[in-house]
This record gives sequence, structure tokens and C-alpha cells, in this order.
Amino acid sequence: MGLFYFLWLGEHGRGDPRDISKITAEHPDAGQHPEADYWGGIGFMHHWGEPFYGYYYSDDEWVVRRHMKLILQAGIDFLFFDTTNAVIYEKNAKLVLRVLEEYYEDGWDIPKVMFYTNTRSGDTVQRIYEAIYKPGYCRDAWFLWDGKPVIIAVPEDCSEECRAFFTIKLSQWPNEPDKAGGWPWMDFVRPQRVFPNLDGVPECINVSVAQHPQIKFGDSVLYGETANRGRAFHDGRNDPAPDAWTKGYNFSEQFERALEVRAPVTLVTGWNEWIAGRWQGTEDRPIMFVDCCNQEYSRDIEMMRGGYFDNYYKLLCSYTAKLKGEPAEVVLKPGESADFRGYPDGSFNRDAEGYGTRYVNRTGRYCIRKILVSREKDGVRFTLESDRPFDPDDRGGCFMRLWVWNAEGEEIPASTLIREEGENRVTVTVPAERITGPYLDFKAADSREEIRTPEDFYDHGDVLPLGYAKYRVCLSD
Repeated sequence: MGLFYFLWLGEHGRGDPRDISKITAEHPDAGQHPEADYWGGIGFMHHWGEPFYGYYYSDDEWVVRRHMKLILQAGIDFLFFDTTNAVIYEKNAKLVLRVLEEYYEDGWDIPKVMFYTNTRSGDTVQRIYEAIYKPGYCRDAWFLWDGKPVIIAVPEDCSEECRAFFTIKLSQWPNEPDKAGGWPWMDFVRPQRVFPNLDGVPECINVSVAQHPQIKFGDSVLYGETANRGRAFHDGRNDPAPDAWTKGYNFSEQFERALEVRAPVTLVTGWNEWIAGRWQGTEDRPIMFVDCCNQEYSRDIEMMRGGYFDNYYKLLCSYTAKLKGEPAEVVLKPGESADFRGYPDGSFNRDAEGYGTRYVNRTGRYCIRKILVSREKDGVRFTLESDRPFDPDDRGGCFMRLWVWNAEGEEIPASTLIREEGENRVTVTVPAERITGPYLDFKAADSREEIRTPEDFYDHGDVLPLGYAKYRVCLSD
């Protein structure tokens, strides 16, 4: 399972964001006023909406670390970086690779990394090779195929050196003839095609959040074009219900096709595109946006501020588990225990420039390095272990908190749990009489600010597991 990941935010101009969803909400006829000052000029990058982590730049390390944890938790096997327009974003690519290698060295099964090229493919591949692969940069984070790093490219444009070094899959554009060996980032055909390898064996299918067979998503937003398929598309039409775009109908229908055919490789588009350049349109449609334009006609999975929030991330996790198989259950018999490992950077804080502002988040404090769950005579015991001793003057906010839910989905009140604190450990016991089913769900967090809402689980302190997810321990006799 591969996920399209973008490195370009802040690399094609910085400054205040221009958010098309907000522009069109305030000015419904904005498409007829190309000269208005709420638009950026020709080539200016506009956001289609506001990311949950704000209008961040791709070099915001705090955001990258959150991304990688969420993607890892989702079960994604590899990322394919968008370098299709001949820009390799070396600095940002190396940041992602460095973070992933750090997690790999800490024992995590990380998503690996590859690059997708198209325009000036040979030159782009050569520059990627010289910057990343030839010096062996973070090689433990490389995605391999047939024993070699894999890249998507036009092989006849590549140097002999690169053709020998890489396993090359072919760049497959949605409006081009089918290619054996093609790996598509998007498919305009519905239901999606399965692309074979060079030996004719079915190999790859694409799943996308929305599709633009008319080519210009902006025409649907600004001029009523109906040929594109937005987030709400399903059963052959765009659903007109006001909130249909939040439900993931199109995405789900695409994933159902992937479940039906079960190709060896599923490429998912995409995680965090967020922006599109404004280009010159026609006389009657003077403003042109191609790849994304507003909440309906866009294709990001990453959480957004308001709107669909984390609905698409939940769908990604759910369908990835269906395609790959659910993770093995953790089963504890009396007297047994199990570790749930944390990350090495749980206390990492944010202080980074973004579009039009600086983002600061200092909620990180103690890093939860592991949660030990043990089955005792008097109940189930959870031990949260920090990376350092607790400071008696720094225990405000959400201090080493544990949430536990029973098999009926009801949270077990904290007042009924038995809590003990040590030098760098907090132990919480769920009494046997509070355990009413065959399993318990749980999650833990430490944050200098209280955690009160579902959103807080994504951006406050150290949360295990990050976001909406919960760990589960099954109880067996």
C-alpha cells in the first residue's frame, strides 16, 4: 500500500495563504472577478482549504513527525513523493527520510520512501540519485523492489547509471494509453483499471479521493462544470447533499474496487497536496485551477480544520486493514504482560514558520516510551513509563493520563481506577469488577495542556496512539 506524499508546501512562494473555500464562501461569484484582490496572481499557489495543523510549510519538522506517526499507524507500506514537475524538494525529502530512519532505528516498522517523476524524468531521476541514493542517505528508509530502490520514471530518458541502480516502474498518466509496468497516481476510468507488469501479471491499481477527468477541478467550483467527480461522487453521480463531501463516498467506492481485485500494489492519492497554482483560463472561464480547488473538489486525506476533520484518515486506516489484514491481536492470559512501545520524540515541540504566521505548540513535556499492560489477580495494570524523572513542579495539564474503555465502548471512569506514581512511572489498575467483557481499549497521553476534544488527541503533547485510534488488549482464560 503506497501513499502519495507532497513536499512542496512553502517551496513555490511564501506569505499569507489564499484559501479558495473561504474566498468562494464570501464571494460566490469570485470566478467572474479574476482581477479581485482576494485572488493571487497568475502562478500564485492557493490553498483549497485549511489543514488541521494550519497552513504549514513542508519543512515544519513537528508536522512531519506527526504525519509519519499517523501514516505508520495506518499501515502504509511506502510513500511515493511527488516530484512529477521536475522539482525534487531535496531539503524536505531528506527531512522525511531522516525522521523515518530515526523511527526505524527505534524499532518501528516504518513506511519506506520512493519518488514519482514525469516531466523531464531523466534529469529529475539523476538529481534525485545524486542527492539521495548515491551518497546512501538514510538507506534504511528506501523502498526496494526486486532488491533495488524503486523509482517511477521514463526509463528511456534515464542515464545508464540510473537504469542499472533502480527498479524502474513507468509513469502512468490518467489521460495516456495504458502501459504495461505503469504505476498510476490517478485513474479517470471507473471502475479503476488494474495495470499489469511487463510480464502481463496484474500488479497495480490506484485509489483516489476525487478525480478530474475534465482536467480542471476549478471549473467545477467556479463555473458549474459537471464532468469532474468530487469527494461526494458515488453510484454514478455527484451527491448534492450539503455535507456529502465529508463522508468519503468516492474514496470508499474506489477502495471497494481495490478490495474486489486485490492487486499486489495499491497506490493511494493522496495525503497532503493542499495547494494549486492559479493559471490563465478562457474568456468565459478566466480563472483556472487544475488539481484541487475547494472542499469538494480536492483529494487530500490529511485532517482538515473543521469540514471533514479526520473522516478520510479513518477511512484510510479502515480500508488499509481490510486490504492487508487486521493487525494481530494482543491476547493476555492471567499472569501475562505485553509492551506497547512509544516514540523517541514524544516531547518534541513546535516553533516553525507557516503561511502568514508562525506556529508554536509547546504542549510536549514527557515522552511516553512504553505502556506495559499486565494481567494481575486484582485486574489489569497499565504502567506508563516516561523518558525521564517527573518534575514535581511540572505536572499540570494532562499529566500521564490513561483512558480505558470496556468492550461495550463505555469509558471506565477515572475515579474508579487505582493510580500510583513513581519516579518516572505511573501505574493505573482497572479493578477486576470493572472489566465486563473480553477486551479493553485504551490510550495514553501527556500534555502541558488539558486534552478535552477529539482534535486535542492529534496536536497535544505525546499521545499513544496518535489521533482517534486506540490500543486493544484481549483477555483470555
